[in-house]
Amino acid sequence: MIATAPWILCMGLLSTTPSPAHEPEEVMLDEDEDSMMLETVVVTGSRTEHLLSEAPVATQVITREDIEDSGAQNAADLIEEQPGISIERSYRGSGVQLQGLDAKYVLVLVDGARIPGRIGGAIDLERISVENIERIEIVKGPSSALYGSDSLGGVVNIITRSSQKPLLAETHLTYGSFNALDLSGQAGLRRDDWSSLFTLGWHRADAYDLDPSTVATTGSSLNQWSAANRTEYTLSPGARLKGRVEYLMMDQQGIDANDSGAVFDRRNLTETLLTSLGPEIRLDGGALIQTKASYSLYRDQYVLDQRNSTKRDQDQTTTEQFGQLEGQYTELLFDEHLISVGLEGRYEELQSDRLDGGSADRIQAALFVQDEWTVSETPALVVAPGARLDMDSRLGVHPTPKIALRYDPNDRWVLRMSYGMGFRAPSFKELLLRFENPDRGYAVEGNPELEPETSHSGNVGAEFRPNNELWCSLSLFRNDIDNLIFTETLGEATPNVATRYTYVNIASAMTQGVELYLRARPVAGLRLEGSYALTDTEDRETGRPLEGRALHRGTFTVRYAHSDSGLQASVRGSVVGERPFFVPDPLGEDGDLMEVHAEPYTTLDLRLRQRIGQRKGRHLELFAGVDNLLDAGDAQFLPLQPRTFYGGVTGRL
Repeated sequence: MIATAPWILCMGLLSTTPSPAHEPEEVMLDEDEDSMMLETVVVTGSRTEHLLSEAPVATQVITREDIEDSGAQNAADLIEEQPGISIERSYRGSGVQLQGLDAKYVLVLVDGARIPGRIGGAIDLERISVENIERIEIVKGPSSALYGSDSLGGVVNIITRSSQKPLLAETHLTYGSFNALDLSGQAGLRRDDWSSLFTLGWHRADAYDLDPSTVATTGSSLNQWSAANRTEYTLSPGARLKGRVEYLMMDQQGIDANDSGAVFDRRNLTETLLTSLGPEIRLDGGALIQTKASYSLYRDQYVLDQRNSTKRDQDQTTTEQFGQLEGQYTELLFDEHLISVGLEGRYEELQSDRLDGGSADRIQAALFVQDEWTVSETPALVVAPGARLDMDSRLGVHPTPKIALRYDPNDRWVLRMSYGMGFRAPSFKELLLRFENPDRGYAVEGNPELEPETSHSGNVGAEFRPNNELWCSLSLFRNDIDNLIFTETLGEATPNVATRYTYVNIASAMTQGVELYLRARPVAGLRLEGSYALTDTEDRETGRPLEGRALHRGTFTVRYAHSDSGLQASVRGSVVGERPFFVPDPLGEDGDLMEVHAEPYTTLDLRLRQRIGQRKGRHLELFAGVDNLLDAGDAQFLPLQPRTFYGGVTGRL
């Protein structure tokens, strides 16, 4: 039986936690500056504040303007058509792939804090709605030297909004196909020594089906609501207290069916609570001390109800908790070395009927250090070595070094190189899972002897900006991953199951490729963006490509804004080549797989916006659009929502 935990809701609404210690802010430039040159302070790539144009580590940023232009309702839809990024979709949600690596190798943060609730190793980005997102910072490549486990493939850091005006009020309403309703509102205040922003959101949509020949649905229905607050308080001229609290409830329902004809009604209710609080202190000499305490809770209730029978019914509840303390000291020494030293301590607990013993916990501690050494200012040369030491109560000690280099031979070129080691600690389910399905004749057992998955990765890139109207970049990457965790058959059967599986470190893999990105403004008001990614992958145990990775992928965006009339139009799309998948071979022996290729596909989204009565940031905005205009998708390999029309209104004070 599914029920909302009232104590979670009460904790969320009664907390008054301000926002995290590393929140970047926009830097205002001269009005004559080209919009493409707008600089943002970013922190994800180095855990120190830098202008985006000066960051030693390449960082991809999705701005608030990009979010509003896209019409996306959640982070998965927003990220999907970004250069060099893929989304893995299933009925349990959507995870992000970076450089050909699965979502389980990508660390997802909100204001620098980890999000609990990985399903199948992935954080579901569909549960993060966009009304409370200021921007998203994406760093590709191994980041374990700064962030530890799960960041082997990269980091996605979601920065939430704060109140930037003395009085802020905003409402947003969208209605579209599948009875999709998106309703949100924000109210904020800013005074001399404090600011606070409240956000409420409600989202719902009907289920959709891409295969009418079966009773099963492809996409689940959705009913989701969220409440959040960010508050900042200036304690003294050099000290600020920041924090945030957010509560989210998402209810998804759908219909499943199997080959034997059994039909199941499925319901999945998840609740998430995220809180953080911490001071940021700037000392007289310029050194910065950042500390933060955060707590997060994820509760997942999964019910599977077989029609006309109770034989295969399931009712599972999983609860995951994170508690974390972190501190970082940053100081510029000898005018050349920006030194950062940090400590982290985290307690993690998971409760589930599928775990051996019903629950598990671990304590993790880490020490990291980084030096951003400005070797030369003209031409600019920065070398940033760093290392991290992680200590896990279940897995012992794990070191991860890295080094990054940035060289600016002149004001038009930027050259970057980086090398690093990464790791992913086995999850509780891989270590301690205990699951048996007698009806289908198999069981899965965890392996407490598992070791972390590890990687060696390198990135080389160049950026070229000949003028304010053109910017392009080219990057090459390679990731070699060892000790990959896969399932393996156990020899001994039991009276209830014919086949038993366990997790073992048996595999290795490689991903490598090239990413090209171009951005141009040929005339005033018109902005063009395009990207191409070639991603080559290999499972070294079988010699096969990794499943679901397209060798070729491209994205494009065309945006036009007419300043006098307030009309804006945008076209976004992606072109994705064929992808390999491995399915049971009907002519082979039991367990044999054959390779099949999903057809290439193209997505296309259109959106129009009309601003009315704009004055000092106050305006009314009408918009309409269509997502997936070409109706790409299929039930087996590409569960995209079919062509969707929508319209709505946004009002701002």
